[in-house]
Amino acid sequence: MKRKLMGMTEASWLMLETKNRPMHVASLLVYSLPKGAPKNYLRDLVSELRETTEFADPFNRKLFYSELMPFVTAIPFWGEDHDLDLEYHVRHLSLPEPGGERELGILISRLHSNPMDLSRPLWEYHVIEGLENNRFAVYFRMHHSIVDGMSSIEMMQRSMSTDPKEVSTPAIWSAAGAPIQSLSLREAAKQVSNSFKTLVPVTKKLLKVAESSLDGDDAFTQPFQAPKTILNGRLKSQRRFATQQYDFERIKALSKLGDCTINDIVLALCSGALRDFLRELQALPSKSLTAGIPISLRTENDSASPAVSFIVASLATNIADPLRRLEAIKASTRRAKEMLQDMSKPEIESFNNILAAPQFLQTALNLEGRTRPVYNVIISNVPGPRMPLYFRGSKLEAMYPVSAVTHGQALNITCYSYAGTLTFGFAGCRDTLPRMQRLAVKTGKALNELEAALKANSPQSKEDAKALAEKKPIKRKARAKPKR
Repeated sequence: MKRKLMGMTEASWLMLETKNRPMHVASLLVYSLPKGAPKNYLRDLVSELRETTEFADPFNRKLFYSELMPFVTAIPFWGEDHDLDLEYHVRHLSLPEPGGERELGILISRLHSNPMDLSRPLWEYHVIEGLENNRFAVYFRMHHSIVDGMSSIEMMQRSMSTDPKEVSTPAIWSAAGAPIQSLSLREAAKQVSNSFKTLVPVTKKLLKVAESSLDGDDAFTQPFQAPKTILNGRLKSQRRFATQQYDFERIKALSKLGDCTINDIVLALCSGALRDFLRELQALPSKSLTAGIPISLRTENDSASPAVSFIVASLATNIADPLRRLEAIKASTRRAKEMLQDMSKPEIESFNNILAAPQFLQTALNLEGRTRPVYNVIISNVPGPRMPLYFRGSKLEAMYPVSAVTHGQALNITCYSYAGTLTFGFAGCRDTLPRMQRLAVKTGKALNELEAALKANSPQSKEDAKALAEKKPIKRKARAKPKR
């Protein structure tokens, strides 16, 4: 194909790439081996995968830079590579005994710390054997310039089946799907021209933002209202990774009790965990932490390329009561969504780009992590497949997101829903977040507290309490004392 200019959203992820800030994202997939699998099952599987040399877009895409136009040398182009070194891209690793969750987490932390080789197609597929209870894992990563959470899950789904007997599912790099976005120079110029058409509606929204900032009771949370915490400094290269898994129906039941979205419950659990975690470290600020929440702008006809914007919401970490904290989070997310109502995709992009203009200036001046953060932490929730999936007879038991962090936001919490579960992936800077697994575990404590509070506050619970209070005590006749 002809070389095509990368879209600005995709290019921005590459511009952020440094040794201490690699901008790849990944998924950790945990499989159970098929019943009766031979000892050399995984070795043979890796050999078969390495023989799969048909590459679907975007797995055959490679970065190129213009040599003819010096004024655009920093803007990358996409080209094709059909001669990939699959021994490099498909790797076979083994855990040290006993191959538990701790050993797996340590390995994923190390793998995720390493930047990708930008001279090659931007993906890697690691098959990890030696996991206890007859399981193995896959660590699959791609650069954020070609994938977001939604498109990553779609790619993985195309390489799996709902049929446990299906053994011919394709390797993920040969499973064809929607091509990623790429632009010719003419298309890029047209895109810039169209952005000017959003000026009027976007200006109206910006006036509403200005009005909200003058109203002390308005729940709308703007960028750069976050306090600076231990999460918001400069990054070093090494990463930590931790996981948690919960029953999705339990989370769904809480959203009904709280009259809110699943995402509001996720934010409330993260808020409770962060509040408890920072209090233990004596690092909880009096002002509430805020979260940057990715929202997908993709439609059914969109390509597989990243199409993500952000809203900002309060986490209400300054509120001790879990019910009041949830209500504050609900009010904040509701106002953020109201601001985006009746706006088209280009208008939302322009609106958020203007609000985040100081962040772009921070990046350009290398001030990220040195000045006030845009928000304290990134928290996202990505819906996944509802039915159990299988890869060539191996059942997918769990899938965990492994996200990127950046200067100023040393923690990223992402959730996947899959087959009746909700999994949390905590990715953070190793030198910033000591004992990050403790933070992950605290989401369970926050879940228990919120569940107890919502149930106690439910209409049924209140009716039961009222009925008990109104129930008249039974009068018993006094018994005559026996004579002595």
